[in-house]
Amino acid sequence: MKLKGKTAIVTGAGRGIGRAIALTLAREGADVAVMDILADNAESVSRESEALGAGGLALGVDLTRRQEVNRAVEDTIARFGRLDVVVNNAGWDKMELFLDSEEEAWDKVIAVNFKSVLYVCKAALPHMVQRNTGKVVNIASDAGRVGSTGEAVYAGTKGAIIAFSKTLAREMARYQITVN
Repeated sequence: MKLKGKTAIVTGAGRGIGRAIALTLAREGADVAVMDILADNAESVSRESEALGAGGLALGVDLTRRQEVNRAVEDTIARFGRLDVVVNNAGWDKMELFLDSEEEAWDKVIAVNFKSVLYVCKAALPHMVQRNTGKVVNIASDAGRVGSTGEAVYAGTKGAIIAFSKTLAREMARYQITVN
């Protein structure tokens, strides 16, 4: 129970890797705000967190909409009284060669994979700064370092997450907030 008394937000937590992260945090004692565009999935994972003895909060959120993200972060703090951990896990991709891709797909990949990270960090970090503590984990991909055929825009967003996280880590260090 290393995280007893802590609160975490996990994006894209309604299934897959995000679900596994949320449930691992709950097993360690953290209250978990489960953010996912699929509200039913968020509700299911929230109930699983509660069954593990942790607090759960299901938040159906479109992470590409800044106001929804702001509301979800505020709802989390209102429910649990604090915010200690943020895991930006949500992601989306459309496998296709760049020359076959269209701007609509680029916009969605950029919004889900990168802008959502900006929105969540912008909403969450002031609360951590105020308390002079916190942890942020931004999930990237090796594609962001080395590229990946059929994933040009996806790789670009993951590279952006890597660079953003390194810069944010430098800016947040003075507040004892780690960013990885």
